[in-house]
Amino acid sequence: MKKLITILALTVLLSACGNSETSKTADTQTTETTSTSATETVSAEAKTTKYTTYSGEGFSFSYPDHWKSVDTSQMNAAVKAAFSDQSQFADNINFTIESSPSGSINPEEFANNVVDYYTQNGASIGISNYKKVSYTNKPYKEYNAGVLEGNYTHTSGTDIVLVQYMIPTNSELYTMTITYSKDSYNQDTVNEIINSLSISAPLEQTAGSTVAESTAANFFNDLTPFITDNTAVLDQASYDFIAGNSDLFPASTADLRKKAKGLVDSKVTTRHLNKNVANYYEDFVSVSGQVIQVEEDNSLGSTFSIVLVMDDNGNYVTALYPATTGDLLDGDYATVIGAPIANYSFQNVGGGFTNSTLIGASLVIAE
Repeated sequence: MKKLITILALTVLLSACGNSETSKTADTQTTETTSTSATETVSAEAKTTKYTTYSGEGFSFSYPDHWKSVDTSQMNAAVKAAFSDQSQFADNINFTIESSPSGSINPEEFANNVVDYYTQNGASIGISNYKKVSYTNKPYKEYNAGVLEGNYTHTSGTDIVLVQYMIPTNSELYTMTITYSKDSYNQDTVNEIINSLSISAPLEQTAGSTVAESTAANFFNDLTPFITDNTAVLDQASYDFIAGNSDLFPASTADLRKKAKGLVDSKVTTRHLNKNVANYYEDFVSVSGQVIQVEEDNSLGSTFSIVLVMDDNGNYVTALYPATTGDLLDGDYATVIGAPIANYSFQNVGGGFTNSTLIGASLVIAE
């Protein structure tokens, strides 16, 4: 299965734009420049920086006017806009909006998850030796928000400063990510960009509230294309069915587990799903089998799981589950209960393709 990398890894823009290193001069006098004069130069440049404003759907922000637009058509759909300074090493900004299945409105919780992700997985995406510098609560108007700053070493050896402004709502996470090489980083410029952010879309931050009905449906809607390598989307009938049963994703109490099991159409098997999954968009199914692979990801602010199961007939289902699977491991036997979303195929280790049905899972039960 494809390993999901969300906005937490969007600094791969560094490898896509800018130079592989900052320009150097052969003049030996360069080596005699003091750090103080360098700081003064950067500060002076910040004061003379001119800005232009980008207006997207429901948001706007300013950025240095000499930065160029980055083509985001091949990036994660969560990326709504990106710009970079192509005259230097990949100084850039991107703005993302993604579904938040946890409904958490605590920005520090998201920041801590980002730190954990970069610390544990950063090297695989060109972010080596990541270190958290600071986290600061910075409300956006009356909404909880915060700024995470960190340092890391890019694969080229360049020292990077990474700043992320996170604004979580009950259903979505808005993130402005600003990346600078250490040599060109200036706090005044970063503050100017962050303070320019304006969100016109309605925001909801209700402490202690249950996740909005559309959140579960949005979660599956946003992740279905990435699980299926952009070969499938959530059908409107599936969206409406999941939204109408949002309390079951996941079924986290005894009563909800009983309700989920009661919705299962026991006559539907993987053979039925393989024939025409669209016939069962508004049903719950139950599939039991061997766990071929189980992954958990904390990068959206709470844990979600991807579980590949092969049933006794050799057919596969992929469970997208908005919760942890506990002690479940590869090779275990498990039952998946949930709503079928789409049929798709993924490349297997033998070089061929394996067919599977993606299921929005309400329960993943270890047998």
